[in-house]
Order: sequence, then structure tokens, then C-alpha cells
Amino acid sequence: MPAPLYELRGAAKFFQLGGATIRAVDGVDLTLDAEEFVAIEGPSGSGKTTLLQLLGALDKPSSGEVHFEGRDLVTLSDGELAELRLRSFGFIFQQFNLLSTLTALQNVEAGLAPLGIAAGELRERSLAMLAEVGLRDRSSHLPSQLSGGEQQRVAIARALSASPRVVLADEPTGNLDSRSGADIITLLTGLASKHGTTIIVATHDSELAAKAPRRLNMHDGLLVGDDNVKDARPNVKRKR
Repeated sequence: MPAPLYELRGAAKFFQLGGATIRAVDGVDLTLDAEEFVAIEGPSGSGKTTLLQLLGALDKPSSGEVHFEGRDLVTLSDGELAELRLRSFGFIFQQFNLLSTLTALQNVEAGLAPLGIAAGELRERSLAMLAEVGLRDRSSHLPSQLSGGEQQRVAIARALSASPRVVLADEPTGNLDSRSGADIITLLTGLASKHGTTIIVATHDSELAAKAPRRLNMHDGLLVGDDNVKDARPNVKRKR
């Protein structure tokens, strides 16, 4: 049996706000396998975004362990974490985070540029990814000339362009209407299956979360539910 992609053991992230301690993620035990499509669902302030940041090596836990492919992220140097984020993780955000002065093609190329790819291959790979999200004919358009759904498709192409092991999406449909949002989730599902990529989506939208084969529920920093249609997992910390 292959080793899990992620293994979290008592992972916690605390913040100080005045004299109070905010327990954003409060002792999560979790195992995620390669090529899973997982939705982390919960209301604002439940800890889902903070958990996503721990999974994407954007932050380190205050206590506990976050293992990715057998490596404890807590023990890695800043340089090692940066390399991991560059080559193993792709990120999608609610605000799209596209550069307004660059075309769709150039935005995807910008995501690949740090890998040192030759100019010809850079353009070819970027155009191929735009074609996969249905936007090759819009490659020369600026973000202001694209709809919200099209901008998020460019962001998806950028996130997948480096062939990451994991794509982490934080409220990727938050700025879209329900139809565009459903289209984005369908697109992510298909691309995950085609590329063998693990997709982890944080969302407050229960309808969109229901489309994921595995659905985690968070409340007050705790993992309070794990609905896995393939393999219900017992190691879920219940709400205190």
C-alpha cells in the first residue's frame, strides 16, 4: 500500500490577538492520499484557510507535525520550503491574483518563469495549458478583457503549468456566480483526473463541497467531519 501524500499529527496554528489566543487550527490529525480531490468546508473563521496554508507550506504549525511525502515541513529550511512551493504546489485564490498588465498567456508564463524554462518551451507549455482550460483563443487578452470565470481559468492554467503534485484552492469560486463556480469545480475535477494531481479546495459553499469525493468539515479550528465516499476515516477529532 503506498504511503500517504500528507500526514498531519496534532497540527495546530495559534495566533495572539491582544491578550487572547486564537486557535485557528487546533490539533488536527489527518491523512490525505495522492490524487484525491478534497473539499475543506466551513464558515468564515473555522480554520479552513489556515489549514490550507499549512498544507501548502505557506506557514508552519505552532505545534504538531505536517508531513508531505514523508518529509516533516516543520523541519525544512526556508529555502527548501520555497523550492517545494515552486515545484510541488500550485495555488489558486479567490481574487485570481493575475497581473493586470500581462496577457493571459504572459500570466501563465510568469508562473513557469522561475523554473528556468527556455523561452520557446515556456510559450508552448503555457499555450497548451490555456488550451486545456478552453482559453487558447483568449491568450492575448488582458485580465480586464476577461470575465471572472475566464480569469479564474487563467489562474488554474497557471497553477497547473508546472505540473505540481498538489493544487490548493482557497475559495476559488467566491467571486463567481453559481453557474461559473460550478463550471470551475467541474474543470478542476477533470484536470485533476487527467494530470493525476491532488486537489484541495477550501470553501464555505456546501453545494460545491458536495461535488468533491471527500469532504472535510471544520469548525472553530477543529476537524469535525470527514465524509469520504471511498473510505470513511475514523481519525477525526470531534468538536469539543
